Amino acid sequence: MFDCIVIGAGPAGIVTTKELLEQGVGEVICLEQAEDVGGVYAHTYDSLVLTTSCAFSMFSDFWIGDGNQHKFWTKNEAVDYWKSYAKHFGVLDKIRFNSKVVAVTPQDNQGWQIQLASGEILHSKRVALAIGNNSISNYPEWKDLLTEVEFSHSKEYRNPDNFVGKTVLVVGGGESASDIALEISPVANKCWVSLRNSAGWIIPRKRGDYAADTASHRGVYGLPRDYGHALSKLIFRLELSKNDPVHDTIVELNQKVKAKKGVWGTYGTKNISLPKAIVYHGCQVVGEIVKVKDGGSTLIAADGETLENVDAVVFCTGYKNYVSFLPEHLRKTDPRSLYKHIFHALYRDKIAWIGWARPAIGSQFPITEMQARFLALICTGQRTLPASEEMEQVASIDKAKYLEQFEHNAARIRSLLDYHIYIDELADLIGCKPPLWKYFFLNPRLWFTIVYGPTQGTQFRLRGPGQKKALAQELIRKLPVIPFNNHVIKAGLRGRVIYGFKAVVKGLMNPLYFAVNLVRNKGQLG
Repeated sequence: MFDCIVIGAGPAGIVTTKELLEQGVGEVICLEQAEDVGGVYAHTYDSLVLTTSCAFSMFSDFWIGDGNQHKFWTKNEAVDYWKSYAKHFGVLDKIRFNSKVVAVTPQDNQGWQIQLASGEILHSKRVALAIGNNSISNYPEWKDLLTEVEFSHSKEYRNPDNFVGKTVLVVGGGESASDIALEISPVANKCWVSLRNSAGWIIPRKRGDYAADTASHRGVYGLPRDYGHALSKLIFRLELSKNDPVHDTIVELNQKVKAKKGVWGTYGTKNISLPKAIVYHGCQVVGEIVKVKDGGSTLIAADGETLENVDAVVFCTGYKNYVSFLPEHLRKTDPRSLYKHIFHALYRDKIAWIGWARPAIGSQFPITEMQARFLALICTGQRTLPASEEMEQVASIDKAKYLEQFEHNAARIRSLLDYHIYIDELADLIGCKPPLWKYFFLNPRLWFTIVYGPTQGTQFRLRGPGQKKALAQELIRKLPVIPFNNHVIKAGLRGRVIYGFKAVVKGLMNPLYFAVNLVRNKGQLG
């Protein structure tokens, strides 16, 4: 019997297998249905470029190569990095390719029975689901009314060749939808993009020569989330000051976000493909489709726009939370019902969902690595889960927290969460959160990069279980820090002044409040 079987050899499965091995979990195997590593990333559209930089996307203890800090990987470059990582840490020898899982069945108190498509049966004490939730395509109900036009899902999209000279509707406003719209618009007769509410919060991949996500750091994201509305207004003004039609369109689209917390109340769309499609190729944004006529060749949008002579519809409408090979009662498990989006209160450490947490802004890969580290510590007994009742209570509190922050987006995207809040919560559970006050006084250069460089995984290797202090300090010194004339940094510094002044005023009026607030926020010094 295996100690743990990891299902999936994408980035989540690779890092989970590595962490289990590194923590000394004995019998571990990773099952992958494809012939190579990479997961869904290896089979996406041809031109895919990741929306988080190499410095942000890297795993904490495996460098990306000097000079690549502001680079954005293509899908092939990302897969090559993960393959090198797997080879370096001895993971490749633990992967069984062409091993499709068709059934996972609980065996009383004896773990799980895993059946493969080949008919082979395996047994394991634990199972780690590292397949993500990008397997089952999600569609709006009106898809079934499209009897006279072509339709497809972004999962099947590879390039715009099939849409040359056609009239096309792209449904959705996330990163895939934006990229696909930009590819189709120049070759199509006409291209529309249908948005339910907004395209999320649009952020460029780069600001000049710098990766924009370098500004996703503690210096800004350590501010209270209520500042998001004011921060959004400051960003609008600074974007408009560029006097550029693409940036004007970014503002126009971002103003569709009606969340109370502005930029911090929605998901990020970390590319400017949609604004470019609009400005340079005449792509048109319309509202949600509310009526289908003539088998789909005529579509009516909620804003009254009529789309005529439609030839094809591309649905970029996400995926369902569904795992077909799990027992019936677990197939539709809501990530928000899980303890820290990982553990089920009934099955506890016997099964873990790894990679079922989508950061609104930030990178999924550091989060996945932290989840894997926590699981490995649970498996070895270095950390323990709370009682099942407490697990359910924590999941309920987290659910309410994110529903309040992200409103309708959290209700619709069940894995959506706040990157900085979540990764620090995992760090607290692991015991690897960097001691910022200590570094502020004893190692100010290290503190500065941790606070004003990208909040990626390496800073969580400085202490605690799994620490690699010397390597972490070496790699952190190589991380970029975005110039302070960046408009997001300016807005963040203004927020620091505002909330610092408020804290001082309240502290003078109520010394106890000042002391409590100081202790509560000491981990966010910056």
